[in-house]
Amino acid sequence: MAERIMGLDVGDKWIGVAVSDETGLIANALKPVRRQNLPSDLEQIAQLADVWNVGQIVVGLPLNMNATVGPQAQKTLNFVDRLKRMVPVPVSTWDERLTTQQAERILIQQEVRRENRKAVIDGVAASLILQAYLDHARMVRTREETHMADDKDFEAGFSEEEDEIITLTDDEGKEHEFVVVDVIEVNQKEYAILLPIDTEEDEEAEAVILRLEKDADGDDVLVDIESEEEWEQVAQAYEELLDDEGEE
Repeated sequence: MAERIMGLDVGDKWIGVAVSDETGLIANALKPVRRQNLPSDLEQIAQLADVWNVGQIVVGLPLNMNATVGPQAQKTLNFVDRLKRMVPVPVSTWDERLTTQQAERILIQQEVRRENRKAVIDGVAASLILQAYLDHARMVRTREETHMADDKDFEAGFSEEEDEIITLTDDEGKEHEFVVVDVIEVNQKEYAILLPIDTEEDEEAEAVILRLEKDADGDDVLVDIESEEEWEQVAQAYEELLDDEGEE
């Protein structure tokens, strides 16, 4: 029997749980676990992992938009540390900064009433976290080499309509593939929000924000943001955009 992968969305009151199918391609939400106390919570997760023949656990890590670890992310890391001692399978984390808002949008699209969303959002979030991880693993295994840039300034040709996955080259000459999750305008400038798809399984996937400009030929290029203040303004604007979508 093939081992499955489990995804967790650890909240203060509930733990969303999802498991993959035996092919490791599709995530399915399970009934969320109501939190009682840490030993009991860990025991319930360990039992589910055993029942579903889980060979790996992926836990959503709610980092801040600037990739720093806030209070909620620290709680999750503490949970992960204890879980690693409890189960005999690898436990890793996965960047879930965009997952909660995505789960909220899905429930809104399904016309789930606001007062009923809390009962199911943890399971939806867990399945989204796991599905993102599964998709990432599949793309890493099967991705084709596509080159859009190779300069040392982390710039790349870019077409919003045609390209969802782009390849960027860092200042060490290493290539990295990114998914373009959004393009937003801040202070009359456009910025691309990217998430990497070529990180190792035990590494955190950190969002990248690049400014969209025109080169001498009038083609779009992505340029690294050197100003920390500018980066913070864009990150805040994107967070507000996601919050607004979740309230609709």
